[in-house]
Amino acid sequence: MLNASIRLLTSKMEAQRKELSSLTNQVKLTLMRAWRERWSDIQWGVQLKRILALCSGESCDLADILLQQALVGSSPNTLVMSYLKHAVLSQVIPTSSVLKHISSFDDSSRPYCIVALIDLAETFATKLSFTHGPDSGLQLCKSLLLLVHWLLLNILKCLQKLQEGKQHQELVIIENASNAVLKILEKSTVIALLQISRSEVTDVYREFEQTELNVRGTLSQLQQNVIPNSTREKVSATLASLSRLQETPLSSEPVLRVPHLPICPTLNALVSLEAVLNSTNEVQPFVDQILVIARLMKLSWPQLHQEIFRACFMGLVDSHETQEELKWAAFTFLKLPQILVKMQLQSSGRDFSAELEQGFEMILNYIHLLDLTDIKQKYECLGQLLHECNRFSLLSDNQRQRLLNRRNSEREHRIPEQCSSGSGTVSLIMRAEMTVTSILKTLDADYQKNQDPLVGILNHMLSGRSFEIILAAGAAMGELQNFAVKLIKINEFARQAMGDGGKAAQTRAQLFDITFLMLCHIIQLYGTEIVTNLKDPSESFIIQWAQRWLPEDGKYKNVEICVPNDPNKVDNLLQQFTTGGELRTSLTRWHEVCNNTPFAIQEVLFAWEHGALSAENVRVILDNVKSRMCCLPVVACVWLCSYMNTVGEEAREKPLLMLEHLTKPIKGDAAASNESRNHLMSIVMEKIVNDILPTNHPQRQTAHIHIPPKALPSDVLQQTLTQIFTKGWIDLKCLHTLEQLLNLCGSDWLCERMVLQMLENNKSEDLCQSLSLVFSIFHMDLEHMTLSLLLHTLPRILHTKTRLHLMIDPRGYTLAKLCVLCITAAQEARSGPEEPFVRRGRKRSRKEVEMEELDEIDVRPAKVRKMHEPQLTLHSEGFNLEDISVKEDGEASPTFDTKEPLNKALVNLFQLMNAIIHDGSFTPRTGFIVSFIEEAIKCGPQYSQSALQFMPPKMLPQMMKTIPGVYSNSQVLQICDMSTATGRKVAAKVVCHNSRFLKE
Repeated sequence: MLNASIRLLTSKMEAQRKELSSLTNQVKLTLMRAWRERWSDIQWGVQLKRILALCSGESCDLADILLQQALVGSSPNTLVMSYLKHAVLSQVIPTSSVLKHISSFDDSSRPYCIVALIDLAETFATKLSFTHGPDSGLQLCKSLLLLVHWLLLNILKCLQKLQEGKQHQELVIIENASNAVLKILEKSTVIALLQISRSEVTDVYREFEQTELNVRGTLSQLQQNVIPNSTREKVSATLASLSRLQETPLSSEPVLRVPHLPICPTLNALVSLEAVLNSTNEVQPFVDQILVIARLMKLSWPQLHQEIFRACFMGLVDSHETQEELKWAAFTFLKLPQILVKMQLQSSGRDFSAELEQGFEMILNYIHLLDLTDIKQKYECLGQLLHECNRFSLLSDNQRQRLLNRRNSEREHRIPEQCSSGSGTVSLIMRAEMTVTSILKTLDADYQKNQDPLVGILNHMLSGRSFEIILAAGAAMGELQNFAVKLIKINEFARQAMGDGGKAAQTRAQLFDITFLMLCHIIQLYGTEIVTNLKDPSESFIIQWAQRWLPEDGKYKNVEICVPNDPNKVDNLLQQFTTGGELRTSLTRWHEVCNNTPFAIQEVLFAWEHGALSAENVRVILDNVKSRMCCLPVVACVWLCSYMNTVGEEAREKPLLMLEHLTKPIKGDAAASNESRNHLMSIVMEKIVNDILPTNHPQRQTAHIHIPPKALPSDVLQQTLTQIFTKGWIDLKCLHTLEQLLNLCGSDWLCERMVLQMLENNKSEDLCQSLSLVFSIFHMDLEHMTLSLLLHTLPRILHTKTRLHLMIDPRGYTLAKLCVLCITAAQEARSGPEEPFVRRGRKRSRKEVEMEELDEIDVRPAKVRKMHEPQLTLHSEGFNLEDISVKEDGEASPTFDTKEPLNKALVNLFQLMNAIIHDGSFTPRTGFIVSFIEEAIKCGPQYSQSALQFMPPKMLPQMMKTIPGVYSNSQVLQICDMSTATGRKVAAKVVCHNSRFLKE
């Protein structure tokens, strides 16, 4: 059976060989007859097509046969040449085939044949049909590159012969070859195809580049009298034309353009976010962030410096006499110089010092802003910033002095000299820099034997505003986490029972108490991530307690009614609270006391609710709790708030009375001896209880509550955004309001409402300003706001017919700009060297949970459509990252992270866009997609491919069919990924299709 199959296959192959051989013989015989009888081109073409039709559609290398017959002697056979030209132009012979054979002719001893081939090549290349015929786009790319390389080689060989003194037909060949190259490169389609070939056949292109270099070198070495000036100029023009192939098409238009606005809202708001909300962040992520924004906006470095300085001075004015004034001062004078140093490291090849000086020159034009800042802060603010830049070697002494002289000559309001050395916020922050360094060294000292000096230092830090100033300075210096680590180590040391008694045990109790309060306050101000991201002390008591109990962003932890590990210890603690006896300090494990205090308070509350204790008894017990250690009222307060958060309104009465009594100021000798600790304890407890207190409660602090209790969040957001859009920048109150709305309502809610209110504008200028502000607000939680935009807001707008008017320009391209800006910024934040800032207290959205659950499924869905097939769906189950690109044989799989939520969101978005494009009708949704891709191109190749890599391979060709000529060839080359075979194939196909709409 096997032998019979082999014989059958062999016989078929032999029959095909004979048929092909007979076809070749018939073509040759017909060609000889045509030459003898001097057939016309048309007669030859008719006979050739008849032969090909009789041979069952089989083909032979007709171009090779005709060229062999045409180039038999030293001169070409013009009649056969005309037959070849007719066959190619009538598309009987593929153009790429004949160009390939022409490029392989290397017999320099037959110059007349070379001249004829050059003329023939020029005819074929200039009359090339890109949209019809058997040639594919990639075949044309390769053939055109080979042809131009062959023409250049002929020029090189002729120049070398002229250099050696030989001259026959060399000048004619040089002239004709140069003319051919110039005419071929007149077509932008040819240039685009040659640029594709640079990535398609890299080895051939390298040889082509080397030949070009050799031509330049040889031409420069030729003496003036060797060749006529006209020929030299012609070759130089050819080389200049070839240099266009090396040019990478880059868009000079920014994605976000705001020259008509008095300030840059995006950078202004980003600096505010960093100074107020992200004060503990590392410097490098912020530097990367603002540099990406500057590139997308095409801002110069002096403009970037000016915007940063202006934002800082505006922040100092806006935050005057508020809690954020310390943060702004610390950011401006301690953190900003560090930012500038990092920017200097990333400005290789630039005169950073000169550009920084230009930025200061530009900010000096804002005399009233600088004067107002000095008046508010009672300090020479610009002079101090110049001093810091000089200290970090960012500005020279001469530059600093020039800028100071100009400032002094232009100022309108002078600050008294004594103010600069007074108690203003800036002067306090500047002195705190040395204080923080000194404290860190002191906390490193050995405190195992004697803790009295350490207690004295910590108590001194709590006096007045000292602790707040130290924290603000430490955060700006990047030392806050280091400071927290040292406090945790001291707290861990103090919580253990050492077997000591008397004064030593009391000192250890004070150490535990002070460090506990300090760490609680730090966590309240800067979030739990300031301590939870630590590796070594992550198992410490204070971290575990804070994660389990301490409320954050107004969200209380769950109360579990459970039995204590050691009921006897709870009973002993309860007895001490009840009797009012001294709390034993020797052999006491303070972390156990803190863990058992909630159980004791629980027993007191339940006993009071069941009538076993009177209100007076409870007050006495709570007074005893307050009189012992400051950490115990905090622990009791946290438990009561968490308990109240889980029960109904009626059951809150007695816990609320207990809270009121716990938070009352302590009076008597205990208050006098622990005044600084009691003050810090009151601050900590105020923050804990504030969100659980009734709206009209006299102890409730409303200064930091920016959402009125009875107001709808949607109304608050609308008013806030209206105010921001009108002013053109985000003030401190609006910033905190937006933060609280984000914490309260989540990213999906906030994103949709901000986008809809942004698109309510009609004028391009208003839309541009609103876009700048909304984009900056997204940086409050960039990744998750971007996911909400891509997975929630944008699909709703695209799917809802009643919102189609939002897709009409200028709204449509404004929304496209927002999407591209957010995607680019989020992708860059993800790929940066530092972990991006994650807003604390955030819950995962439903979409994120769905996508994570999908990742955990081991078995893929039974049927998953390919991404290039039209389907109007928006479900996470439809993700199929492996099918977003039809890979060629041997091509590597994509390198992106298939489990990254942002990547999945982009795949889903392009899936939806692909379905809209394949719908075949032109609607505002189609215009939005066109704008989206255009804006992605404007980002440049450095950023655009991070989004466009997810485009299905059939989407771009379909777009060019639906909207012919919508993208130029240079744009097509930026849309397609030239590093992949699929990208080059799509690009070549689209460029050829585009040729019919170009006027060339």
